Order: sequence, then C-alpha cells, then structure tokens
Amino acid sequence: MGAYPDDTNLGTNYDAWVGEKASLTGEVVETDPLTIVAEYSAGERIRLRVTGTDLQPAPGDRLTVFGVVKPDRTLHVQTAYIVPSSGYTYMYTVSFIAGLWVLGRLVRTWRIDRQTWSLEPRSTPLRLSNVIRSQNAEDRDA
Repeated sequence: MGAYPDDTNLGTNYDAWVGEKASLTGEVVETDPLTIVAEYSAGERIRLRVTGTDLQPAPGDRLTVFGVVKPDRTLHVQTAYIVPSSGYTYMYTVSFIAGLWVLGRLVRTWRIDRQTWSLEPRSTPLRLSNVIRSQNAEDRDA
C-alpha cells in the first residue's frame, strides 16, 4: 500500500525487514563507506551503511533513501537525494519571514473586539504611517 518500513521499524526489529524495501532519512556521519544515522525514538538511533549510489554527501547532510534492506545494517539504494545542511537554514529563514508577513497582514486588516475577545475585520486597514503619527501625537501630549 506504499507504506514502507522506516527508521522506527528498522530500529526496533531490523532483521524482520531484511529483503524488504524501506524508506528513511538520516544524517550522514561517514562518507567512506557512506553511513547514515537515523533517530527512531528518544535517544535511540540506528546506524546504516548505504550502498548502490553515486551521491557524494558531506558529513552533516541529510540523506533520504529508498532501497532494499540488506543484512548487516546495510541499505542498498534504489533512489536517494541529499538535503544539504544549508537547506535547513534557508527553509527556517524563509518560513520566519513568511510568518512575519502573515502576522503583519493579520494585524493590518483585523482587530480584537475587547468585549467578545474575537477577531473582527477593520473598517479600514491599519497603516504604519498612521501608527507613527498617533505615537508622535501621544508623545507631544505627554
């Protein structure tokens, strides 16, 4: 049904899956031989040797692998791809910026009704220039 064993299945009972296809992602810890480590439970890790690929990941990269489980904690690759460690920095940076944009849109076009504590649309969108002007007016009045 497309549900292949993953790091949890292999970590808890590796020998039961020998000869089966599996899919998992792990961190590259060695490149000769290519070895990945995947965490399958809190503090529990499985270390696998990866064969059958020409990919050359660097230590610290994440390697996603689909292949056949072999004896001796070896996974023979049919398909694999590398996610460089810099890819996560990019992902988190873009996600943070997108989150700020969404928050800005929310604050600009919605307000909290203090009686019902619910969100209601603003009659006119809030503008940064209006906020600055009102803050300057409050400073002069003080």
